[in-house]
Amino acid sequence: MRFLLVIWMVGLAGCVSVNDSDISDSDRAQRVQTLTTLALGYIEQGSFDLAVQPLQRALQLDPSDQEAMLAQAVMLERQGDTDQADQAYLDLFKRHPDFTRGRQIYANYLFSAGRTAEACQALDQVVSDTLFAARAQAFENLGQCRERLGETQAAIAAYERAHRLDTRRPLPNLALAEDRFLQGEVQQAAFHFTQFQRAAQQSARSLWIGIRIADAIGDRASQEKYEQALSQQYRDTPEYSRWLEWRS
Repeated sequence: MRFLLVIWMVGLAGCVSVNDSDISDSDRAQRVQTLTTLALGYIEQGSFDLAVQPLQRALQLDPSDQEAMLAQAVMLERQGDTDQADQAYLDLFKRHPDFTRGRQIYANYLFSAGRTAEACQALDQVVSDTLFAARAQAFENLGQCRERLGETQAAIAAYERAHRLDTRRPLPNLALAEDRFLQGEVQQAAFHFTQFQRAAQQSARSLWIGIRIADAIGDRASQEKYEQALSQQYRDTPEYSRWLEWRS
């Protein structure tokens, strides 16, 4: 659940040399966008001191611009100024309650901070936007959120929605493979596990799931391959301990 800032390679020459009253609304909007993009580039690099001036200038030109307000919240978050970041996000959504992408970024922030219940609430709002372009990702994040809270059925429901929107996503396929296996739907479990393998590398969790599915369908070659990988690469994991207990 990590937010990656998109850096646009644009110039800044001459954009702060004209009085605010002398520029048109379209020019003002363009300059705010340019300044915000410049600030985001510095934020992504961790050069917060360099981000301050263009971001302040953007907010001077338009204090209510949602992208500039979001950039300010993200910068405060990245600097560890938690109270100020919280307030900046609240100010953003008070001004722009329908800014779904900003709310997804806010949910990522909450999740990373261990504020899981709050993150789930934010993601519930995100996935309710049926026109949001990253809705599959949001449902996947919601599944992770519910899973961390121990809400298994709610997590599976979210993963199912993510899979319905994008069948290639590896995490929902892996979660559904395990769920279908536990429900006794072995062929469906094998289907989702195959879909997972097409899109992602194995992990301790996936190998442990794969071992049990391969055992259930009698695929001894795959089972042996997964067991060998688990024993060679993931000896210090809970999955390895579970496998040792399972096979004894």
